[in-house]
Amino acid sequence: MTFRDYFYLFSTVSQQAESYDYFLHFIETPVPDLQRYPELTKICDWAAYDDHSFRLWTSLPLDEFEQRFAGTVPLPSDSYQLDYSYNLQDTNFF
Repeated sequence: MTFRDYFYLFSTVSQQAESYDYFLHFIETPVPDLQRYPELTKICDWAAYDDHSFRLWTSLPLDEFEQRFAGTVPLPSDSYQLDYSYNLQDTNFF
C-alpha cells in the first residue's frame, strides 16, 4: 500500500512523501534501539507503536526493506515480524 503524504505529516524527508507503511513487531526479544543504526534513518522514518513494535514509513518495497533491515540490525529473522500495517489491523499484540 502506498499513499501520498501531501502535508508531510509522517515523513521528515520530502523524497519519502510517497511511502509504504509497515509494522515491525519484535517477538520475545529485547527491542533494539533503532537510533543506534543511522543507516535505518537514511531509508525510513519510524515511530514507537508500543513496547515491542514500531510503525515504519519508507519508499522501499517490503522485500527490499526487509533485506536492508536484516543486513543492518543483527537479529535472527524469526525474532521479528515485518508486514504492511493494513495486514495487521485485526491483530492484537497487547
